Amino acid sequence: MPERLHRFGIHVIPSDPRDRHDNPEVRPLVNGTDFIERDYGGAVCGDALSWLLPDGPFFVGQTPHQVEMAAWCGCACRTLDVTMRREGDTVVWHWDEPEADSPFSSEIRFDARQYDAEVERATKDRSWEWPSAAVARILGGILRSHTDWLDGWTCEVGEVWSPPGVLDEIRLSFRNYVPQPDGVWRSAGCFGTVRPVTDENPTAQAERLAQEIMAGDPRQANGMRSDTPDAPLDDWLGTPRHFGPSSDKWHGTA
Repeated sequence: MPERLHRFGIHVIPSDPRDRHDNPEVRPLVNGTDFIERDYGGAVCGDALSWLLPDGPFFVGQTPHQVEMAAWCGCACRTLDVTMRREGDTVVWHWDEPEADSPFSSEIRFDARQYDAEVERATKDRSWEWPSAAVARILGGILRSHTDWLDGWTCEVGEVWSPPGVLDEIRLSFRNYVPQPDGVWRSAGCFGTVRPVTDENPTAQAERLAQEIMAGDPRQANGMRSDTPDAPLDDWLGTPRHFGPSSDKWHGTA
């Protein structure tokens, strides 16, 4: 008998952007059912702000990778780790039960075309995103795409984010590098800034901010501050609050 292919879906539980403790949560669906809620009650899934990005954790290329699909606590000491791989026209998810010493494992297969189309749809659907978060996402994409500019000033974009509960500003951080005599580049600290945002079109705001920051040396841009022992950058900017299992903890498993 031909193997059964399941239908993949992505649902986002919107958040209240005025609540600094609330984040939009991604919930994967199998045949229209939230299988995390059904089979792993009490677990939370990832933050849509960091999961629903181009080439994010749901994207399955030629190299298998593993993601923390769900977690039961903030320290992620108990997680549901799903390995995703592509087999021809099929996308395969495989995971072992998160309980210690459990002999059980699960596997789900999806039609690759339907799966890819759903990932593309969900990535483009930003109906859950508040304006300042949209500005941060678009600005980060613009800055990271200008690799020649970043290389010319020996820096890279760290984080561009809109803190939950803060609707009228975004925050940016950069990492600075300096060459050593042996040719190795060494980190030389961080710098960053806070920028106000309004209800204006997010793309227009992001493009204007990008032009301003990229007009010259980003370290000298208006409002930039450097990280110093007496005035740590994190004390001023804070750090992004990543909700749920981390989208960063995915790695090749080939």
